[in-house]
Amino acid sequence: MNKTVDMTQGRPLGLLLRFAIPLMLGSLCQILYSAADGAVVGRLMGVNAFASIGAANFLILLSFEAILGLTQGFGVIFAQLFGKKDYPRLRHAVGAAILLSVGISVLLTVLGLACAKPILVFMNTPEELLPSAHIYVCWMYGGIAITLANRLFSTLLLSLGNSRAPVTANMASCVFNILLDLLFVAVFHWGVAGAAAATLATQLGSTIYCIMKLWSIPQMRLSRQDFGNSPSLMKELLRLGIPLAFRNGVIAVGGLFVQTAINGYGKLFVAGMAAAEKFFELITFTGSAFEGAFAIYSAQNFGAGNMPRLKKGLRCSVLLSLAGAFVVAVIASVFGKGMIGLLITGNPKDLQQVIQTGYEYLVILAFTVPLMFLLCLYTAGLQGMGSTLVPTLSGFVELGVRILSVMFLPEILGKRAVYAAIPLGWLAASLLLGVSYHRMYRRHI
Repeated sequence: MNKTVDMTQGRPLGLLLRFAIPLMLGSLCQILYSAADGAVVGRLMGVNAFASIGAANFLILLSFEAILGLTQGFGVIFAQLFGKKDYPRLRHAVGAAILLSVGISVLLTVLGLACAKPILVFMNTPEELLPSAHIYVCWMYGGIAITLANRLFSTLLLSLGNSRAPVTANMASCVFNILLDLLFVAVFHWGVAGAAAATLATQLGSTIYCIMKLWSIPQMRLSRQDFGNSPSLMKELLRLGIPLAFRNGVIAVGGLFVQTAINGYGKLFVAGMAAAEKFFELITFTGSAFEGAFAIYSAQNFGAGNMPRLKKGLRCSVLLSLAGAFVVAVIASVFGKGMIGLLITGNPKDLQQVIQTGYEYLVILAFTVPLMFLLCLYTAGLQGMGSTLVPTLSGFVELGVRILSVMFLPEILGKRAVYAAIPLGWLAASLLLGVSYHRMYRRHI
């Protein structure tokens, strides 16, 4: 099969690097886009608009993480069938996944539009930010079918060992998103709605590109028969996809409590935290790339029944991820204030507070992100072996720790308690996942 990579053969280190490097390049492009996108909003529309999108971030993250978990679960099936070289059943699985995605996108759109404003109010969104935050959420949920399609076809390409095409689409999307941001915001003056419209338009373009790449692979050209009645495949897709979507949603709900605590400290604190989150990809791009590589590596090798290669692959992924984490932590420490200062403009006194808040949060995340890398790699390994129970439970552990952190730590740490909520959640979940992964691995040896 052309334009794919069989990760059941060859040196694990070389395969993982070959797969991960395009993902890293895509992440770097995403970092530049995120910074430029934030700068367009922050500098052209001001702190209030920037903070409005930050306040809406939880609801957008909730939907994206649920979609990400769902498609990751689907991707496990795709990669396992590819590892087995069962191409007819793989095509049927893709057809079933498309049908399921259509129904799920309708459900998420209706729920998102109906619940957006009540949730924003519940989160204590500052009154002056509420209208713009609501507009942004409605636009993003109105186009959720585009987001789901984009993730589905990107995941399918990744499952076949092709990391270049999704990354190429992502990099092109970043460039066009910035251009459309400038057009919709600076020229058409659409405000936060323009920023949302630019994102959805570029996601649509990325989706079309991924479909064209899949069509160029003869074994992946779907026919009408591939969309036939496949209850067993749909059940298996949902068995893996729904728990992971639920897990990610549960973790995102932890973000609701954190965001609610953030909102309670006022718009400048909200803006500072939002600015730091714009650079979250900077401190996670190496670990995220190796997580993506190891997820496909583990699923393909598990599908092929080659368990010894999993141990080698995990060891390589952990070492490479931690080395990358050290480098980006140093970068965030040295250049963090300057990077955050590029995003916004305004009153010098207010600007100083926003930058200081964002810098403190960014540095804490940078030096604790190895915990997230371990969490993600163990999750990827468990998913590759078809396990969903423990990854789902880890979401509840992460949620519980985040809630406890924002409830009790403010008495000790004040505002900085919200900085600790996410890293503490990573720590608790990674311990659970690590123990479970090694137990399951030994069970399949």
